[in-house]
Amino acid sequence: MRSNWWRPSRLILMASTCILLLVSSNLNWAKDYWKGILRSDARGYYAWLPALFIHHDLQFDFQETVENPQTDPRHRAVYRVPVEHTYSNKYFIGTAFAELPFFLLGHSITLLTGGAADGYSFFYQLFINLAGIFYALAGLIFLRRLLLNMQFSEAVVSWTIVALLFASNLFYYSIIEPGMSHIYSFAYASAFLYTIHAWLHFAHKKHLLLAAFCLGMMVLIRPVNGLLLLAIPLLGTSFSDVFARIKTAILQGQLLFPVMLFSAIVAIQPLIWYVQTGHLFIDSYPGEDFHFLDPHVFAFLFSYKKGAFLYTPILLIALLGYGLAPKHKRPQLLYGIGWGCLLIYVLSSWWNWWYGGSFSSRVLVEFLPFFAIGLALLLQQKQAAINLMSRSLVVLCVLLCQIQVYQYRYYLIHWENMTQERYWEVFLKTKAD
Repeated sequence: MRSNWWRPSRLILMASTCILLLVSSNLNWAKDYWKGILRSDARGYYAWLPALFIHHDLQFDFQETVENPQTDPRHRAVYRVPVEHTYSNKYFIGTAFAELPFFLLGHSITLLTGGAADGYSFFYQLFINLAGIFYALAGLIFLRRLLLNMQFSEAVVSWTIVALLFASNLFYYSIIEPGMSHIYSFAYASAFLYTIHAWLHFAHKKHLLLAAFCLGMMVLIRPVNGLLLLAIPLLGTSFSDVFARIKTAILQGQLLFPVMLFSAIVAIQPLIWYVQTGHLFIDSYPGEDFHFLDPHVFAFLFSYKKGAFLYTPILLIALLGYGLAPKHKRPQLLYGIGWGCLLIYVLSSWWNWWYGGSFSSRVLVEFLPFFAIGLALLLQQKQAAINLMSRSLVVLCVLLCQIQVYQYRYYLIHWENMTQERYWEVFLKTKAD
């Protein structure tokens, strides 16, 4: 019997690991390139770790004395926010919590090699790069298991993994900005969907506990990720099966420990705020909020500035797959459309709807598993014409995305101020005129 390790989708994951490590070593590890691994917002997410474990300074005074003197001004982040008589970090602690094992490895190796144990020297940033790769692959592994459990073939799963990693902005945030929160959210979102699906279909209590842990981590990383809870009805055989399973869990007290675990994880943030400021809840984003009466849905999806479907068209193609779902899934499909509209409405209502410097719409990275399911539905179609078209589109989207990632990295695509004229001026070019 052929070993399971030689299944195509596993080989794809192994090859992807090698590619991510090779590209990272070329872009980030040579010369002084490693100093840009932690950049901009990523420095704020990460700052909790040196603050807690090295400098013992939750006011983040070391930002001026240790961090900024050795940081390229282009990569600095203003993450200290005043709260009455003290300061806090504007960014939630969840990303740092996910990075913690890699930070400790970097810290240990730095101490063993006699390096500068300040939280920002070579090994610290190297291991954050490795953290991004690890979480990207972990997310893909859980996504693979989810798709296989949903009865997609090995070939379809393999194509879907390739498309998700190399035709979306998942690739970019895995290796070029691995300190941003999105790659960690993606991993926990994939694990959450896998464990919830397994619980709904196999009723194993361990899956429910793992799902609670993943949901807690997602909310601790980005509270808006809590919207994933509303997606649970999409994962069952039918609405009635989902609600029957939830009812049984409530009546049998199966939700008690998962709810306690979720609450304990989410409570980390208010507790650390209390230690810092004396308040359990603070507005860590003063002047930055959601404008729910003024969403920018069309611009969020289609604009030349940062449109998700323009810069990562594989996402739009993936949605076509949902239209090919079996008839008995139509009620869930309608629910899914409503949930997707709510998600886009909320994300596009943020005051900075383009989310600053980012490749495509970075806040959709954590929700890529849903696009993967749609793409798998498209790729599994038996009609020869659809089969050829879908795979051809995946190849084209991979080529387009990789060219645009290159353009973004070398500023042919501006990190924030793209226009229609500029987009077509540099379209598919790899050198400025």
